Amino acid sequence: MPTLQVVQHADLTAQHRSEIVALCSDAYEEDFAPYFRLLSGATHVLAIESSRIVSHAAWLPRLLRVGRMRLPLSCAYVEAVATPIALQRKGLGTLVLRAIPPLLDGYDVAALSPSNPAFYMRAGWEMCAGRLFYLEGDRRFACEREEVMIHRLPRTPASLDLSADLECDWREGDVW
Repeated sequence: MPTLQVVQHADLTAQHRSEIVALCSDAYEEDFAPYFRLLSGATHVLAIESSRIVSHAAWLPRLLRVGRMRLPLSCAYVEAVATPIALQRKGLGTLVLRAIPPLLDGYDVAALSPSNPAFYMRAGWEMCAGRLFYLEGDRRFACEREEVMIHRLPRTPASLDLSADLECDWREGDVW
């Protein structure tokens, strides 16, 4: 059974960084190195077995605005949930994904853009049904082809409406 480590991005070793890039490149079948640099400021959850990383997930702090709620929600935005192809379907991705919500005491909600919604639904994530937008400066842009899922946390407002519009700020890389 793998052990879990929670590591701040700045505290990752060179070996960790190399293994995460290789693992995510394998899982996504593309070079993950350009995306890895966008994770500065992230908190990483590593599943380690026999001294190597066998699954990974990370989260970054973001603000989300939902419908007509007056204040933005503090969000842990989950990224790079990945397990090498040869190790998939063994529960490793589920292990790192389920480890995240208990670590998010300071957040109102967790969110992610799913590659496989059914996988995340099994871990308690809910699909947002509202329209998605991002802000860049004072301009608002619709995101037509994106999907976002939410995981409710103890601080999630009871009034959170997943059919309401959801908005984030622009960021480099994938906005959602």
